[in-house]
Amino acid sequence: MNKVGIIGAGKVGSVLAIALQREGAKVCAVAGGCSDSAKILADRIGILFCRDTTIVAREADIILIATPDREIKNVVDLLKTSGEMRAGQIVFHVCGSQSAEILADLRSFGVAVGSIHPLQSFSNIEAGLKNLSNSYFAIDGDERALIKAKELVKKLSGTCLYVPPESRALYHAAACMASNYLTALLHSTVTLMKTFGVDETQAIQALHPILQGTLANIEKYGTLQALTGPIVRGDVVTIKQQLQKIDAQIPSQAQLYRELGKYTLDMAKQRQTLSSEQISDLNQCFSHLT
Repeated sequence: MNKVGIIGAGKVGSVLAIALQREGAKVCAVAGGCSDSAKILADRIGILFCRDTTIVAREADIILIATPDREIKNVVDLLKTSGEMRAGQIVFHVCGSQSAEILADLRSFGVAVGSIHPLQSFSNIEAGLKNLSNSYFAIDGDERALIKAKELVKKLSGTCLYVPPESRALYHAAACMASNYLTALLHSTVTLMKTFGVDETQAIQALHPILQGTLANIEKYGTLQALTGPIVRGDVVTIKQQLQKIDAQIPSQAQLYRELGKYTLDMAKQRQTLSSEQISDLNQCFSHLT
């Protein structure tokens, strides 16, 4: 059985190591940076802790580089000069924004390179372990690496999503919008609710059912048909009332509301639910910022 080594023991690297071992993969070694996370991971799952990153290359047949994105090239340079790389090994990185080509220099050793990026949010290790199953994983790379990537993703009960190298930045932008920007949007939503005395915990609890319902509708009907609310209904009076209150009481949220309104109006146009007068009036609402 191929031995798997981990370089970088942050949240993503730790989750993948623990999950792979749980599913029967032979995870053998881990190396980390200056923090204690690699030692903690090694102790947790009973594998070799390496202070020297190159020992992972000596021990493993499959190497997962799970460092911060900016460190990947440094790891590649270290592996190139380590004297430990050998033909038949496979090296992956788990970065979303980069293709496998950032590992290209390792091919000269007879190494296959690839990328495996879990399309999931990792706020902490335990949440990551809970959420990982049934996630999609963006993959690309050499043929031999892709074969192994599919095997690893299958072990993790995931689904592979091939992303061409030239589209990697767009893929990662989409991932950021789905996770990071959604979090930012909900932060703004909670900020609005705080103005009438609802605390953050209660606001999140109150929003949870409508968020679940919205996601269920999107999954069933798609984004356009799942769109509801005053914009798609052409309820100009309601939008004006909302904007008046936001402008007066919490103007820091006004621009975001208007920009999202413009985008939602474009969606509503595709639904063809609005008259030309309603479109004109809504455009005027969203273009005016006091």
